[in-house]
Amino acid sequence: MPSHAKHAVTPFFEAQMEAVFEAMADGVWVCDATPKLLWINSACEELNDIRREEVCGKTVEELLGQGNFDTDVTHRVLNSKKPVAIIQKVKSGRTLLVNGVPVFDEKGDVSLVVGSERDLTELNLLRIELEEKEKLHSRMQSELLAMKLRDLKMKEIVAVSEAMEQVMDTVFRVADFDTTVLLSGASGTGKSMIARVIHEGSSRRDQAFLSLNCGAIPSSLMEAELFGYKGGAFTGALAEGKIGLIQAAHNGTLFLDEIDAFPLEMQVKLLTFLDTQGFIPVGDTRVKQVNVRLIAATNKNLKEKVVAGEFREDLWFRLNVVPVRLPTLGERRQDLPNLIRQFIQSLSERYGVRKQLDPEAMALLNRYAFPGNVRELDNILEHAFVMSGTEDVLTALHLPEAVRLQAVPPRQFGYDGMTLDAAVSEIEYLFLKRACKQHRRQVDIAAEIGVSQPTVARLLKKHGLRPGGNIQK
Repeated sequence: MPSHAKHAVTPFFEAQMEAVFEAMADGVWVCDATPKLLWINSACEELNDIRREEVCGKTVEELLGQGNFDTDVTHRVLNSKKPVAIIQKVKSGRTLLVNGVPVFDEKGDVSLVVGSERDLTELNLLRIELEEKEKLHSRMQSELLAMKLRDLKMKEIVAVSEAMEQVMDTVFRVADFDTTVLLSGASGTGKSMIARVIHEGSSRRDQAFLSLNCGAIPSSLMEAELFGYKGGAFTGALAEGKIGLIQAAHNGTLFLDEIDAFPLEMQVKLLTFLDTQGFIPVGDTRVKQVNVRLIAATNKNLKEKVVAGEFREDLWFRLNVVPVRLPTLGERRQDLPNLIRQFIQSLSERYGVRKQLDPEAMALLNRYAFPGNVRELDNILEHAFVMSGTEDVLTALHLPEAVRLQAVPPRQFGYDGMTLDAAVSEIEYLFLKRACKQHRRQVDIAAEIGVSQPTVARLLKKHGLRPGGNIQK
């Protein structure tokens, strides 16, 4: 240590105290009130990449101007007369946590500022490494989740078609967010299954998944069913009261199907719940708080119902945060072969027999319109399973008659020289022939095919048919 530095520090430190500071891993320095740097320990030299003989005796302003550090703590301590801690970038490229502490003389003035420095560089590197590991862990979790959902999709949800691929892409993206989802689509398109997939892909997967078909509950009972009620709230109420589905779904997911049937007078209460996660049971005065994710579904056009005044616009906006429209089976014909294989496999496992579909039956299904969508396909194949008995092959004869009659071969729609009038006449005949086998009265036939009784009388005469199966043609 230079003689001038030793001379400056000797009045303030005993030899043994200097040895103590020299042994410390943290950097230590001392400035006077000028402020001028008086002394630094060896750790301070190493942390800052400086030499004592080059810096001791210089003012803080000089050291700052030479780029030894980006900001100083000494002036702050002198001004505040209180301990101050700062983060400092130093010449060596390290990041230091610097603590400055004032030392007062007998007059109460700051005579010295003693600083200690701790290297944050390694801590920052460790923090960055931990953050990277956390990011990697999170990414792995996301990938595992995506694999799980894709595995679920392969086993339960067929998505070969572009339309269903787009649906599943949205489902994967929205699953782990607690945002409200509105599923729309015709009956039988699989809205409840998609709602379940969203729940299974979320952080709530281990909690309850409850569903309510709003169209199946009378309006008078809807409030009690959803929000619960206090004991004695109304005639016939349980004495101990009853919790509603919202409270039962706490920390889980609630799926409201046919949300378009939700009573108009209760929609404001549902809106309040969505905004606050709070609700008041019937007959109670206390607000209950829950944590529930809501997924809603409808087979109607809610926007049209808003225009007609049958659905609140503010509730529609609140439900429609992430809309997901499910395509009809007609819009995803590419999925039909895989859906058929999946349903047949499921039926084979359920009934303990292995069956397969013959080409003619497959051709009929390919030409069928499926107004009931995927649910109807499942029912059609189960019908064929039951009707096939002990046979191993499902043929066209095992399919429901409606499928056989409506899945008219292409030649009957204008091919092979058939005119449009002839094709229409052929369809009339097939419909009437089926109805005559099932009914003995013209009024019943009219009800089934959706026309008036006089029209049925005219068509029966045209085609030479009689109710009750006595077919003349």
